[in-house]
Amino acid sequence: MTAPPDTPAPPAPPGDDGAAPAHRPTVGVLGTGRLGRALATRLAAVPDGPRLAVADRDRELATALGRGLAVPALPPARLAAHCAVVLVCVPPPAVAGAIAACRTGAPPGPGTVFANLATSLPTAALRADPALRGATVVGLKPVCQFTAVAHGVPTPFLTAATGHLALLRSAVGTLGPVLPVDERAEDAVGAVNRAATRAALRACTALRRELTALTAESAVIDAAVRNVLAGTALDFPPEEANPYTAALLRELAATDGATATDGTATDGATAPDGTATAINTPATEPRSVGGTGHPAARP
Repeated sequence: MTAPPDTPAPPAPPGDDGAAPAHRPTVGVLGTGRLGRALATRLAAVPDGPRLAVADRDRELATALGRGLAVPALPPARLAAHCAVVLVCVPPPAVAGAIAACRTGAPPGPGTVFANLATSLPTAALRADPALRGATVVGLKPVCQFTAVAHGVPTPFLTAATGHLALLRSAVGTLGPVLPVDERAEDAVGAVNRAATRAALRACTALRRELTALTAESAVIDAAVRNVLAGTALDFPPEEANPYTAALLRELAATDGATATDGTATDGATAPDGTATAINTPATEPRSVGGTGHPAARP
């Protein structure tokens, strides 16, 4: 494999009207942990997408990722000088230091924007940090779980930085919608992600416990969690034309409402109204999981 170029092109001036600029901005991914690696991998795979560079305080990790994606791997002190926007993908306690490290070497390019992706860290706290005086720091909070990002599930990003909307959309808009919100909504993303993660962990734990009464095969239990439970979540709310899930929703409603469920359909049977509920009942049209046709991709 040919070694990637050492230095990307310098950044072009960002737009500020919300429309995608005509240029292809250079996007820097700072941090090669789980989220940074997933975002960089997705961005590198976009045809005619933004130019990309990666950096990490561990140069070996950055070099390995850059080599694998055929993109430049730069020291943090050089990254901002060559990027229109830097996606800061490090743990919350390290964000301010990571941005400061980007400003200790070559000066950032004109208008370089540092995007804080740490959902539990208010961006206002970074802007108030004396060590970051003069830096353009904005929030770009992903409503996501990194595994879903890695698997191509569209990721909405929330930002209160409406003045930089065009640049942010040109940087990550291929991964999901970039939605303008107020700062309160931007700061709430961390709590939203945490609540959803807790609910998912409860559901997975409860399902595993329930399935052990049905089978001792760990592979079957794993598949039920990863394929059936996760797939159902991706398609939620289910299509009205899917009689199988419609019947199960009626069962849940009856159970939650302490209503008798005599005659409720099970797999391969019929509901009280005569509707077929077999799991292999053909859908009216295929659903897209992880593409622009999936409901999660719509603003």
